[in-house]
Amino acid sequence: MKWWWMVGGVVMVSLLIINEQWYGNAATFGVPIGWMITILILAQFRKPTSTLWAASVGVMSVGAAILLSIPSYSLAEAEEVLSKTYNDVAYMESVPTTGAEWNPFTPRVGYRFDTRRGESILFIPDSGKTFEL
Repeated sequence: MKWWWMVGGVVMVSLLIINEQWYGNAATFGVPIGWMITILILAQFRKPTSTLWAASVGVMSVGAAILLSIPSYSLAEAEEVLSKTYNDVAYMESVPTTGAEWNPFTPRVGYRFDTRRGESILFIPDSGKTFEL
C-alpha cells in the first residue's frame, strides 16, 4: 500500500470523527472525501508527469472543499448562542432538514435543543436561525 493511501485514509477518518463530535454530522464532508478518493484512484492508475504539481493541486482542491463543507456554527457555538437567549439548553439530537436548493456544501441537518422549560428549539448550523418546535 502506498503512503498516500494511508495519509488519505487517516484524513478521511479524521474528517468523519470531527464531523460527528464537533458538528453533530452537519458538516458535508462527503464532497471532499469523494474528491479525495477520486484523486487517489487517478494517482494510482495514472502517474502524473509532474508529481509535485499534481499533489499541490490535489491538496489545495481538497482543502478548499473541506473549508466549504464546514458549517458556520459547531455544536458548542450553537449551544453558546442559544444559552444567551434561553437560560439552560441541552443538545438532544441532529434532525434532518430539507431545503429548496441543491448545494452540496449546505448542511441538511439542524441541531435540536431542549430548554429547562420544556421547549424544543431547532438551530440551523449554516445560518444561525432558530425555530421553536
